[in-house]
Amino acid sequence: MRILWTTPAAEAFRRLPASAKDEVLYRMALIAEFPEMYPVRTHQPYAGFRYFFTRDWCVSYTLAGDAIVILAVFPVRRG
Repeated sequence: MRILWTTPAAEAFRRLPASAKDEVLYRMALIAEFPEMYPVRTHQPYAGFRYFFTRDWCVSYTLAGDAIVILAVFPVRRG
């Protein structure tokens, strides 16, 4: 599957620490093979989108035909 990035997601990805980038890229390789391996959000504003956590970040994506579209990369609040 092709992996496409929205502009905001790509910009956020570029600002990640190198170790977080490596983890996201590893997970992207996994979802390219198994796109439905992560859960679907049930609550707004991301209802219907899939997501995964890596370190202190959440990556939200959706499936669109033969592509995986990375919608957002944002920090996870701990607490």
